[in-house]
This record gives sequence, structure tokens and C-alpha cells, in this order.
Amino acid sequence: MKKSISVLVGVLAVSAMLVGCGTTKVAGSGIKGKAATVKKNYVTIVDYQGASFGSEIPQWVVEVGNGNYSSEYLSSIMPGISGKKAFVAIARGDNLEYTKQWTDLVDIEVQVGDEMQRIVGKAVSAAQKGSSKQVGDEKEATKLEQELNMYKQAVAAVELNGLEKIASYWIQKEVKPSKNSKESKVYYEYFSVWGMDQKLYNIQIKNAMDSITDNTDEGKALKEALSLKLQNMMVTSNDSTVSEEAEESL
Repeated sequence: MKKSISVLVGVLAVSAMLVGCGTTKVAGSGIKGKAATVKKNYVTIVDYQGASFGSEIPQWVVEVGNGNYSSEYLSSIMPGISGKKAFVAIARGDNLEYTKQWTDLVDIEVQVGDEMQRIVGKAVSAAQKGSSKQVGDEKEATKLEQELNMYKQAVAAVELNGLEKIASYWIQKEVKPSKNSKESKVYYEYFSVWGMDQKLYNIQIKNAMDSITDNTDEGKALKEALSLKLQNMMVTSNDSTVSEEAEESL
């Protein structure tokens, strides 16, 4: 029998208060704008893996759903992570079996590669902008494109040898723009955690960075920063907003 759990997704409005220094009171003008309104979605968990047996949703799924992707979170609540470089794949789709099969057989390696390329693109662009501000001179578009391609080609050589699925889970959700709305969207979320030997992964990232011939001070700083970002990346998704949010936290 399916269990239905209603979850209200929203944020609490935070009011700002003006506090005077010491005992001095600051008088208000009497002019006020309207309080900010926050759009809320109403999400119902329609079904989930193991619901018919009365099972609980695993804690690792809750942590991943809340954006806690780091090894320190996962290693303490799920077996098989120790000593491995973990990748969390989050996929959404209307058909559960198709979403699972596509993620497990195709998307995981493709998405990890795509995520690496996105991280490289952002890192190289950010480094270029930072350098331009310091010296007051922007690189030519052709030179920047060549530099970007050089880094992307280096990262493309990274192989995910020994990558294996450690755990997976699915949840079916219904989303409404308001609690009593007749309009809704039902979809599946598929969570999976994959791992490969951490030392092997780090060696491949190092080899990729070492293959880049830019040995200027700026190049060395970029390679060091990029190595750290690639070593810490964990999340891939067929939903671009999930990947983008994860990238911002690196």
C-alpha cells in the first residue's frame, strides 16, 4: 500500500531590525513597503522504494535531498564509501525504469564528464576575468578559447576506471503551485551513489593538470584551484539547476 506524505517546501521570511548604537534610538520615517512574498511549492511524496513493506526512507537519501553531498556526510551513514571518490547522481523523469536504466547505463559517466567540463569552463573564465582586472588588459577571444580547449582536453582524458554503484533509491513526487491547486506535475527522482578508488582518481586529476603546459604563475594557480574543485566535485544531474547549485558550493 502506498504511503502519502505531504511536505511543504518553502522558506521563512526573515525580518530585518534596525538597532541603534548604545542607548540612542533611531526614529522610523513611517514609510514602509509591502512585505516580500515567497512563492511556495507543495510537494507530496506519492510513493517510494520500499513503501509497500513499511520501510523508512534511508538517511543518505534525505541528506542528498537536502544538498549534503560531501563524503563526511555520506561516509557516516552508508557503507562502501570509505577510501572511494563518491559521485552522487540525481535524475528526474516521468518513467521510472527509463530514468534508472539511462542513469545507470549511460548518464553516470557522461554526466561526470560533462560536469568536469562545466567546472573547467567556469574556472578558466573566472581566472581570466580576475587576471584582466589586475593588469587592465583582457585576453584576445582566440587566445582564451585556446586556453579553455587546452584545459577541457586535459580533463577529457580522465578515466573513471572501476566506477561502481554503491547504492540507489527512487521517490515519486507530486508538485503543486499551491495546496489546493488542481494543477500538478508527477515525476520520479532517482538517487544513486557511485564510487571509485580515491587515490586512482586523484592521480588521474594530477596527471591531467600536469599535461597542461601553462607554467606561468597564473597558470599554476589555476591548475591548483581546478584540481581542488575536481577532487571535491560530487554531484551530477540531468537537472541543470542541481548541478549548478552543487558547483557553487565547491
